[in-house]
Amino acid sequence: MKKIFATVLLAGFVNLLAAPVLADIDMNSAPVETKQIRIEHSEIKKSPIRSVSISDDTIVIKAGNIIKVDFADNFSTKTAQVGDAVGFVLNEDFKTTEDTILLPAGTRINGTVTEIIPTRYWNKNAQAFIKFEEVVLPTGQRGDISARVYSKNSALKKSTWAAFGKAAGYTVGLFGIGAGVGAIIGAIVGEVGIGCLAIGMPVGGGVGLITGSIFKGLNYNAKAGKTIKIQLNEDFEITLKNSDV
Repeated sequence: MKKIFATVLLAGFVNLLAAPVLADIDMNSAPVETKQIRIEHSEIKKSPIRSVSISDDTIVIKAGNIIKVDFADNFSTKTAQVGDAVGFVLNEDFKTTEDTILLPAGTRINGTVTEIIPTRYWNKNAQAFIKFEEVVLPTGQRGDISARVYSKNSALKKSTWAAFGKAAGYTVGLFGIGAGVGAIIGAIVGEVGIGCLAIGMPVGGGVGLITGSIFKGLNYNAKAGKTIKIQLNEDFEITLKNSDV
């Protein structure tokens, strides 16, 4: 009987201690709602990263995604200077394959020229580096963005083949077909300097070396409306207002 009585007292003491805790629990309280997030995919199928996170009030375009933008004005490495503002615009909606509009047509993306490398001898083309900094939606919403030109070294420049064509065309007219071939090869290896002496001379009788050294490369020129690709350095978040981007 003593053991049973002691057990009953102990159980009552434990229940007494637990009572305040239980009293704090509201059995009728509503469960906490969790934000519903879905993952969609950019329509740019060759983009290294295509994932986009979408909730009821936020869109997050993940770093690495590619966006196609168009020059708002004419641009040239011949006249551009470091610090110049450069404007771009989306002439088409940027969407997911699931048909969600991420950035509508009319969105502007503003950047600043951070470096200009002028044309150089050995057919080395000019290069422009642009830092993309701001997005302005058609609604007037503004936001910061971090992006770069999507290219091998993040630069705007003419293709190397354009320089080849310039050198070869000039040389063919002046010295003949064999020399033109030499000029092309000379221009190719001119990217690594004096190497064109070893390859350009045997093929083009030395003309590859000459044109590789006397010709400068080409400037990068873009008319308003020209499309380029940019790549996000960081996640880009858009807060939705009244269900509109």
